[in-house]
Amino acid sequence: MTSIGVQKRVASFVIAIVLLLQVSPALAGGASKDDDRERGVVVRFTKWITGTAQPNAFDSPAPTRALMAGIVGGDVGAGDFVGEVLDHKLSTPGTITVPINALEAIYDVQAGEFSFIALIRGGTNGTTGRGLLDGVILNGWRTGARVHVEFRQISGCFDRAGTPHGPCFRGTIRILPDSDDSDH
Repeated sequence: MTSIGVQKRVASFVIAIVLLLQVSPALAGGASKDDDRERGVVVRFTKWITGTAQPNAFDSPAPTRALMAGIVGGDVGAGDFVGEVLDHKLSTPGTITVPINALEAIYDVQAGEFSFIALIRGGTNGTTGRGLLDGVILNGWRTGARVHVEFRQISGCFDRAGTPHGPCFRGTIRILPDSDDSDH
């Protein structure tokens, strides 16, 4: 093979690599919130239990409904977290080797134009304190998008004013990409 042939092949290879590796505006940090539908969004939160709610007329039998408050950050910016555990059931001691708490909850992320309310279901491991839940955004920004929530219990935390709370739960809400969603 001649040196001109080798140079043409190397040049073609280099051009192909350059074209494949071009950095898109989203990867370069120029992404807008409109690009979040394709790449997903991570909302970080710290939450704590603030009390219990009175059962409503539709609760039968009337379960304890835990109320939560907290703070959020991450891709949606700083904001507030409000939540309510609608239902929880603890596994029967002795039949399951690790205590599992089944949960259904509403998470309300209040972050300006990126506010949303999600209905989620999953559970927590009573030994590790780790929670895994999945759901969907029912109101607000990205209505219809699927969400995945992970958190761990921690011994204590502080709100923005420096007020201590504990125990707390720290984790993420991932708004998944490629969801079949629409604006509110």
